[in-house]
Amino acid sequence: MARKSLGTGFTGDITQETGVAAKARTAVDRVRDEAGMVAAHAVDHPTATGSAIAAVGLLAFTVGYMIGLSSSSRERRW
Repeated sequence: MARKSLGTGFTGDITQETGVAAKARTAVDRVRDEAGMVAAHAVDHPTATGSAIAAVGLLAFTVGYMIGLSSSSRERRW
C-alpha cells in the first residue's frame, strides 16, 4: 500500500478529520492509490494483464450466453 503522509499541527498532534466530506476524500485518495498500483502492475506485467483481461472477457461472454439461453422461450413458433 502506498504511504500516506500524516497531517500534523504546530503541536505535533495528528489532526482528526470528521464528517462526510473528509471520509469521501479519504475514500477517493485510497481508490486513486489502488488505481495507480494496478496501472503500475499492468505496465510491469503486460502478458499477465492481457491474459487476465481475456479470461474475464471469456467468462463474461459465457455468463451472458447462458443467461440469454435460459431466458429464451423453449416454445418455437415460426
